[in-house]
Amino acid sequence: MSRDLFVKQVVINSTGGVRTLDFAHPVVCIYGPIDTGKTTLVDCIKYPLGLPVDWRQVPSERLTSVTVHLRIEGMDIALRRSTVADTGTVELISPYDGKVEELLDATAQPDSDRRVVGEVLLDLLGLSELFAPPTAVALLGNGARLTFAQLYALNHLSQDMVDGTEAVRGQANTAQSYKTVVELVLGLIDAEMRVLAARRDDLSQTVSQFKRRTETISEFLTGSAAELEEELTRSRSEERETLTALEELKGRMRAATTFADPLRQRVAALEGTHSRAREEEKAAQAAVSSAQRAVHAQQQPGTDLVLRCPSCTQPLAGRIVPRGACGLCLCELDPGARDEAVQAAEAALATAQQRAVEAAKATGETGDALAQARAELEERTRLETGPLAGQIEQLSAAHAGARTRTGMLERQLDPHRRLLELQRALRAAEEELRGVREDIKTRKNLLSGRQTTLAEIEEQFAAIIGGLSLPGEPGARIDHNSLLPKVRAGKLTKVGHGVRTAINVAYRMTFLSHALVTGATDLPSLLIIDSPRKNVGYGTEDQQLIARLYAHFLDHIAGARSGTPHTRPHQVIIVDNDLPSLPAQLRRQMHTIELTRDNPLVP
Repeated sequence: MSRDLFVKQVVINSTGGVRTLDFAHPVVCIYGPIDTGKTTLVDCIKYPLGLPVDWRQVPSERLTSVTVHLRIEGMDIALRRSTVADTGTVELISPYDGKVEELLDATAQPDSDRRVVGEVLLDLLGLSELFAPPTAVALLGNGARLTFAQLYALNHLSQDMVDGTEAVRGQANTAQSYKTVVELVLGLIDAEMRVLAARRDDLSQTVSQFKRRTETISEFLTGSAAELEEELTRSRSEERETLTALEELKGRMRAATTFADPLRQRVAALEGTHSRAREEEKAAQAAVSSAQRAVHAQQQPGTDLVLRCPSCTQPLAGRIVPRGACGLCLCELDPGARDEAVQAAEAALATAQQRAVEAAKATGETGDALAQARAELEERTRLETGPLAGQIEQLSAAHAGARTRTGMLERQLDPHRRLLELQRALRAAEEELRGVREDIKTRKNLLSGRQTTLAEIEEQFAAIIGGLSLPGEPGARIDHNSLLPKVRAGKLTKVGHGVRTAINVAYRMTFLSHALVTGATDLPSLLIIDSPRKNVGYGTEDQQLIARLYAHFLDHIAGARSGTPHTRPHQVIIVDNDLPSLPAQLRRQMHTIELTRDNPLVP
């Protein structure tokens, strides 16, 4: 049934004071000359709802905050929004004690954990499930979602829209979103059908992409995938077999190497011993040479040049000291002492020579032992580890070759496998697409009765248009593709401003009328129309047309309301420069708010 959205009161705070306006009536007419604040008043209704407002000069300079009191589906709430401080925050206020119950964001903020006022309103209206993702994503695509602003555009026919063409859908709506919202709230479709249709479109696109990719890959493939798979199996088997044999030989090699370790250790030890013996032999030979020089020096007479005193180290004027004489007094030394020195030198030489012989013998013995150990190690290596090393080399080459062939075959098979995966995905997508199409067909059968609703709306629109007696009989109708009003000649720009305004007002009247008569709609039963008289004109025929529009509108709403078994909640707010001549009974249906130049909206 229709959703109850009713404006009860508007409170305006400005630098000039506070003004409270009563809206708690089914029909409210705000009138007065231009620049007295009529459009600003309806802007004051939408502003606390989190919707954008382009304030005019006087309100923007004087307004400080706006509060609107609403009844939504039987619940009273109040919303307050500042125009000077934190304009992005809306206060949810208790209508009973005036305390702030919750802070809401006017628009969604990426880093905020607060709720958005539009989402709260949708939730209170019972439409959040209809407008929320993932349904909304399917409805609009590309991650878009329906919002309260797009719904509110159906309830507020602004001054610019009332004389518009396609703009009658409102700035918040695209052609797609407007049609979607109208279809949903009027019950022409349901969200499930839109989800299925979106899924069908996505699957159709996916199937097309899969087909193109499979065709592209197939063009470049050569050979049979089965033959490549068979060859790959053989190559992998050969790779496993050579790897097993190679690991076995490596194990035997490790065992043989471990068995020969004592020989290696013995060779290493002998190499150290032999090296030390050679060093000892070299040292002994050096000692023999030194001893031989000492003996020779003692046995051969001669002279040495003594430059300094051996005692005091003072220069000795380069005197020549005979060998065997004192360096100080130049007297000949004792021959016996010289013989003793010679004998000592010869004894040292004999000892050095004996040591050299023993070192040479030790060197020879360690060299023989080292050569024997090396020969034994080489023989063991030749007999046991040599053949294994050759086999390991051959198997390593065979394993590497098999692994190379396996990699090459896998690269050759990769496009075949990707093609197979694409074909499987294509079959799955086609199967799902068939299922979705069947679901759509079933859903269409269930929704077939909804076309009656569209026919009823067209019939009501035609009745309202007929009662207005539009000049020139433009043939106004509702376009089935866009669900917007059109005329016989096409777009509304083909007719004059007055006729265009009357058609747009009648179009919105139709939605409200349908809600009051049938209740079979989710559209909030609130309609705000801004300045229809101004847009129609002020000529005699224009005045007659606007009078018929008002009279027919008020009479039609009253008739629709009285014709229902239960009075349905509704509210119509009209903004105009002045009121046309109307019968008294129709004037009594309206609650009027008059604004004058002496008493403008914003004090």
